[in-house]
Amino acid sequence: MKLPRRLSVTLILGLPFIPATLPLLHAQTSTPTPADANATAAVSAASGQAPDEATKKISELVLAGRYTGAQKLTEGLLIAYPNDQRLIKAKALIDSRLSSGGSTSAAPGNAQPTQPTANPNAEQLTGMDKVDYDALIELGRQAELTTDLEQQKVSLKQFMDQSAPFLQKHPDQILLWQLRAASAISLNDFVAGYDAGQKLLAARVADSTDPGSRRLLAQLKNKGWLDKKALADFQEKEHLNRYSFLGERQTFTHSRRGRLTLNENEAVYEGADGIIRISRDDIREIQADGGGGVTFLEKDAKKLVFSPFYQENIPCCDVNVWVWKKVGAVMDAIVERWRFVLISKPTDAIQTLRPPNP
Repeated sequence: MKLPRRLSVTLILGLPFIPATLPLLHAQTSTPTPADANATAAVSAASGQAPDEATKKISELVLAGRYTGAQKLTEGLLIAYPNDQRLIKAKALIDSRLSSGGSTSAAPGNAQPTQPTANPNAEQLTGMDKVDYDALIELGRQAELTTDLEQQKVSLKQFMDQSAPFLQKHPDQILLWQLRAASAISLNDFVAGYDAGQKLLAARVADSTDPGSRRLLAQLKNKGWLDKKALADFQEKEHLNRYSFLGERQTFTHSRRGRLTLNENEAVYEGADGIIRISRDDIREIQADGGGGVTFLEKDAKKLVFSPFYQENIPCCDVNVWVWKKVGAVMDAIVERWRFVLISKPTDAIQTLRPPNP
């Protein structure tokens, strides 16, 4: 049975882990009375689910590192409750943990997967740098332990944002690169995954004796995230998806269909009526109005008015068919690509962006 992405990543990281399925195995936290226990057992039998007391025992065995005992108990319960999804998921996770070399009889408090080999050339952190490092490790760990997928996504993005500047200052901290690689897989972030993978390869993690470290690189490899050409192709496609828009260029006399692309330092319009280039440095401001147009105003009073629309709504032949505009997407792309600043209020009829202060 295929593991959920979040769980498979957790098994790789070399951090203390609590499987996401296990909290569900013992949702009851209070000690039941005998009457309650009998009622619970009756409900469990009727619903086809194992009693909470039994599944709680599985959780305790896993958290203690006693995977073989947890596996035997789970298999026994599955005979009586073959359709209990909690047991099915727990068995898949326990089997995976055992097959990856997990301890079968670890004492409580020692239930950690094997840690990656430390980089002998890594800088020895001190003071606040050490505090920041520990905080990042804890943040990554908390993200993996989160059972709410939306909250986990938020936590992983927070880890990625905070670890990036730290690794610019301390690029030899391999465990953080491993955490970033695993987080990138969870977030489906090709660029971050490729970057982390290259750092791990340069640090010779591929030669590590730790199976979890090599497995992480294998996952990146299987996704195609270690291939430089694949990265270039992805970035080109991503650029078109995020910074390129089909629409119409408006003039006083006519409108013509074409594509507007926001490059790093210029906006380029290409259509049947020609090619227009506007340097980012020559733009005084950009306005979006309720009529569905984005106006690029240049310092010399020239302007380009472009009305974007959704590609899937483009009629192939009839130019009179109404199409839904997506002005907001263009304005958002300008802010992201060029760091332009919104100077009007969101409630204003015309939204205005201007270049950031030098």
